[in-house]
Amino acid sequence: MKPNLLITGASGFIGSHLIEESLLKGYKVFAAVRKSSKLILPDNTDVTVVQLDYYDQAKLVEQLANLKLQYGRFEYLIHNAGITRANKPDEFNEVNNLLPQRLVTALVASKNIPDKLLLVSSMAAFGPGDKKSMIPISVNMPMNPISNYGKSKKAISNFFLTQSPIPFILVYPTAVYGPRDKDFIEFVKLIKNGFEPYLGLYHQALSMVHVSDLSFAIVGLLEKGSNNEQYIVSDGKNYNKKELGSIIKRILNKNTIKLFIPVTPVLWIAGLIEVVYKIVAPNKTPLLTKEKINEISAANWSCDAKMVWEVLGTKPRHDLESGMLHTIEWYDNNGML
Repeated sequence: MKPNLLITGASGFIGSHLIEESLLKGYKVFAAVRKSSKLILPDNTDVTVVQLDYYDQAKLVEQLANLKLQYGRFEYLIHNAGITRANKPDEFNEVNNLLPQRLVTALVASKNIPDKLLLVSSMAAFGPGDKKSMIPISVNMPMNPISNYGKSKKAISNFFLTQSPIPFILVYPTAVYGPRDKDFIEFVKLIKNGFEPYLGLYHQALSMVHVSDLSFAIVGLLEKGSNNEQYIVSDGKNYNKKELGSIIKRILNKNTIKLFIPVTPVLWIAGLIEVVYKIVAPNKTPLLTKEKINEISAANWSCDAKMVWEVLGTKPRHDLESGMLHTIEWYDNNGML
């Protein structure tokens, strides 16, 4: 029989690719989504959609117990649900830290305990690496997040590392791009229109991973990863920020005007926008905040991902060149450029 795999946050960018990869690997997939979520499933696939109430502990226990009675125990669980934007700092902690803790408690109470729970976290939990030495970030380094989002990710990591009653794996993806992503496409559009903007006047080291390689690694770690271990996932290479623009220009065959934007005035503008939002749209969050700008403009986001590919016994399918070509072709074929 196919092992049961529950994926939370299944309707998002990464979640949709996790479903596809899990089906390829032969799992019986259960996709946990919110009522308001729009889940796009591959054609002719057998995916069971479930709704879980993370805010009512008794109901969550009941739901998980009923799912066990109906389908059997979940052998594996990928917790991918979370938020990257919030109106208030406490929302990050509520959704990214307390919510998965409630899920773990409910799994134990419902006796629906997986052999392994894999938490999809973020490099933001570690914070940027040292900008003087530019040593790549590794899982052995202390976590020093510089945003409330990163702090919430560090908090849930600490919970698993010190208090988890069930076996787990923690995965920290670097910057993720690929088909269905809505963030990198804006940079691609700017380059297509002849502009190549960079935030900060200094060298910046980046690590990136194509979403297909990330989903391959996550699903592969369910079987090959060690319990109670941490893994950083990237394509195994480190880039400078100009390489991304150069690669996209080559793919699009475009010449551009390079714009190097100092961080300080952008922070001033972001602060002003945040004030305006609090007055005219208190229930919404601007796309870029001061915290986010400080995070994405940090000099050292290089990382060491050798361990994950050694464990999986393979190499990533994409580097930045081939991954961006695949991504831009998908954007173009879907009328997004």
